[in-house]
Amino acid sequence: MNHKNTELDKVYQRIWEAIVAHKLLPGTRLKEEELCETFELSRGFVRKLLLQLSYHKLVNLVPNSGAFVAEPSPEEARDIFQARRLIEAELVRELANKCTLREKKLLQEHLEKEHQAMAQEDQSLRIRLSGEFHLLIGKLANKPVLTSFLHEIIPRSSLIVALYQRGARKAHHHGGLSCSEHNDLLDAISGHHTEQAVQLMIDHLNEIEAQLQLEPPIEETLNLKSIFAET
Repeated sequence: MNHKNTELDKVYQRIWEAIVAHKLLPGTRLKEEELCETFELSRGFVRKLLLQLSYHKLVNLVPNSGAFVAEPSPEEARDIFQARRLIEAELVRELANKCTLREKKLLQEHLEKEHQAMAQEDQSLRIRLSGEFHLLIGKLANKPVLTSFLHEIIPRSSLIVALYQRGARKAHHHGGLSCSEHNDLLDAISGHHTEQAVQLMIDHLNEIEAQLQLEPPIEETLNLKSIFAET
């Protein structure tokens, strides 16, 4: 039983990473037979996996249609970022109050990986590492309950970014901005500048949300006569 749970966790983690890296986009159908072949699993095992993904709001199970990577609504997107601001403000506050040289080094090493991914223009890896930076802050803050919530909503944040981010150029620009903001966060955390670190985290999450097109486009009144007028 323990072996089965471990195997389930491993496959769940791989799908989670694919979502965070935007390799599995919102609306993608996850066919049971393909998952069975890909991971060499039984159909019953795959169904258990899909139920777990559904429980964590990463997959929608549609009767008579199958399993699909979730497509969060704009309202859910706003709620997710509100939750992240509340949770991560407390996590960064806790870490900034007690950050040791060892914890600073761990954050620095992670940021070096982010910069390497940025330099190599590996967008999927950069996105995954960016999410993992936030999780690392939670882990080092030693607040397991809050971090478990964060572990659940960061993949949903990634789905939201994949669905609503405004254009590839802005996404690339935001990648550089994200690395810079993570550097500033590290400086504030390691320097024990607690309130500055909290505000930087809130600003950072606000900036990510600001890059999203959550409002419907404004409908322009069309003048059919002018469109089809003879010239």
